[in-house]
Amino acid sequence: MSTRRALAGAFALALLVLGGCSSTTTTATPTAVTPAATDLLADSSSAMSSVTSAGFSLKVEGQLPSVTVQTAQGVLTAAGDAKGTATIVQFGQLIEAEFVLVGGELYVKGATGGFAKVPAALAGTLYDPSAILDPGKGVAKVLASVQNPTITGSDGGAWLVGGTVPATVIGALVPGISTDVTAVFTVEMTGAQLSAATFTLNGADGKPATVTVELSDLNQPVSISPPG
Repeated sequence: MSTRRALAGAFALALLVLGGCSSTTTTATPTAVTPAATDLLADSSSAMSSVTSAGFSLKVEGQLPSVTVQTAQGVLTAAGDAKGTATIVQFGQLIEAEFVLVGGELYVKGATGGFAKVPAALAGTLYDPSAILDPGKGVAKVLASVQNPTITGSDGGAWLVGGTVPATVIGALVPGISTDVTAVFTVEMTGAQLSAATFTLNGADGKPATVTVELSDLNQPVSISPPG
């Protein structure tokens, strides 16, 4: 009887030992380490300064009489060429137009008729999309000029970074803005490229107004030629 008890005890001990050895190992899901906001914006500025092309959209919400463009979308290159459509306030009315900016020449097509060549300097008074990828006044410059940046959260695979952009810097990107603005930037966790930026300021009616710029398809092949 004592032998049976000894064997039973040894068998139970073996089960305990084997059970301990076969315990499952849980692998923790990796989480992104929050970077310093200044470092993230510096990396994003550097990344955007080397972008060669992009799809873009711009949207104004609220009352900003000094900002002529209300919406714009299209594609552009770092060389300064761009094409797309825009909605512009002219003489108190909204006018939709197609535009092609190539080789320093601006072509515009309204609701009727074909494309007409206009002075390229006119683009700057309305909205010059080529400024977006210009390292000296575009998004790279804006990112490098943000004051008091903080990381406010994340959105999927991107960081959200808030801060203040000086009037002289934002005014070069969006003509008509002459005051400092608060901004939220969406910066991709991989590659630090900018995918969106929203700028908020006081509208003419005293309510907040926003200008949102979104970028997509960075560095994809883009062909822009003068309209036939």
